Amino acid sequence: MYENYLNTENAPKIADGIMKVIPSDIIITDANGVILASRDKERLGKLHQDALTALKRKESYVVCERSADRHKGVNLPIIYNNCVLGVIVIYGEVAEVMPIGQICLTIATLTIENWLLSDMSSIRGNRLKDFLYEWIGLTEDCYNDAFYDQAAYLGIDLKLPRTAIIITSRRIRSDVVEMIKDWLKTGEYIVRQGMGELLLLLRSDKYLMVRLERLIERGKDLEYCFVGESNTVAKRTTDSVLQTFQIAKALNIRKRILFYHDVELECQLYNVEMTKEVENLICLLRREDEDGILRETISAYVEDNNNYSEICRKLHIHRNTLNYRLAKIEGLFNKNPRCAKELMMLYIATIKMGNDG
Repeated sequence: MYENYLNTENAPKIADGIMKVIPSDIIITDANGVILASRDKERLGKLHQDALTALKRKESYVVCERSADRHKGVNLPIIYNNCVLGVIVIYGEVAEVMPIGQICLTIATLTIENWLLSDMSSIRGNRLKDFLYEWIGLTEDCYNDAFYDQAAYLGIDLKLPRTAIIITSRRIRSDVVEMIKDWLKTGEYIVRQGMGELLLLLRSDKYLMVRLERLIERGKDLEYCFVGESNTVAKRTTDSVLQTFQIAKALNIRKRILFYHDVELECQLYNVEMTKEVENLICLLRREDEDGILRETISAYVEDNNNYSEICRKLHIHRNTLNYRLAKIEGLFNKNPRCAKELMMLYIATIKMGNDG
């Protein structure tokens, strides 16, 4: 495993880094004594005999006398977690270059360790990302021993109540993501990121609403926040926030922070089975209500059917205009919006059409 961190790509980087600090030429070999880094490019790929001796002995090997094919100097094995990765070679008087060699060895080991930790962090991050995608898609009865083991490895408490959140923006930029990462508490995660939205899993606690309000105020580019139903099963809270998001789009709800319980009825209605009658109503809505005015009126009438003044205020229309629209709806669809059952049929069609379209 560790040997992979000393290769033809990394060894020259280590050598260059060392030579910026230490005024000496160095050679680095791999675990087989093959030269990976040297200022003399003709030596690259060739076997270094003294380095090979140091590798076999797994300890420093010094050459005190110069000969026709040998230079005075030190050959120091690079050892990490009891694994011999290669050798650093420095030429010169042994007494002079040995202290320099120890410094070079430390720099090389720390560099390799940093690369290793960075890769481990990246691997862990990828495993976390994969786990989160799997988590929000699994029902509780599908959790198995491997799933629990993975959660334990990643430090995820599956019993902790969480709330799924969708945050929208005109464009999710990297600085927005970093801001939200800094805002997250331990045990909270960004699960999915799109061009205009983020799906989060947050801890369910009494401070959640205050935190969300502050986040929306702080993030100038953030538009809307949709809040699911708290649950210990990630899929349940995620499904609830996705439905909240869908209903908000279907009914053109512009509330800055919208909770699942605000539209729970609409979510339930969207999930009812599509009937032939509802299909016919949707076809009529598509044909007769291209600008969405009638659907907007149906939605407003459901919300405040006992308060005509409030309906007119929300729709910015006169009471006579409201009566005209209600009469038009009844005439076009043969459904009286003043009748609760018939109004519900119109509302179901409005919701399903909004999500389908």
